[in-house]
Amino acid sequence: MDKFSDIKKTHKVIKKEKVEKINESLIVENIELTDVEAFFSKLFESKEMSHIYHLQTKGEEGSYAKHMALGSYYEDVLDLIDEIIEVYQGQYGIVENYQVIDTSATTKTDVIEYFENLGIHIKENRFKSIKQEDTHLHSLLDDIVCLIYKTLYKLKYNK
Repeated sequence: MDKFSDIKKTHKVIKKEKVEKINESLIVENIELTDVEAFFSKLFESKEMSHIYHLQTKGEEGSYAKHMALGSYYEDVLDLIDEIIEVYQGQYGIVENYQVIDTSATTKTDVIEYFENLGIHIKENRFKSIKQEDTHLHSLLDDIVCLIYKTLYKLKYNK
């Protein structure tokens, strides 16, 4: 009969091997993303960041309004992201690579600062990612920019 301590050691070895195998499957070659892949990744990041900010909202004054504004953003932006990427892919083909989303910045960056920087990022990088003549795609992107500024309005002025 095995001693409990021996069983425990075996479990640790198996667990370590499983973790190593999982980590191996997560290793991705250093893929340089195209401008459009990085741009779309940033849009997905905004959805995740807003959801985390939404869940981290604490009970200070105006917190319910903040909670609701962020909830509206992450619920609405997904359909807008989905639409622009589907239209883009219908025209140019499937977007293959996206960046891994790191939401740890929610603890370091103020939510208003995040959304202000997001709006600036989109306005500064839209023509690097999407051709200027693709006005139909820019129209869809404008809807996302409008949602960002509508969310900023709610975050700043609705208490």
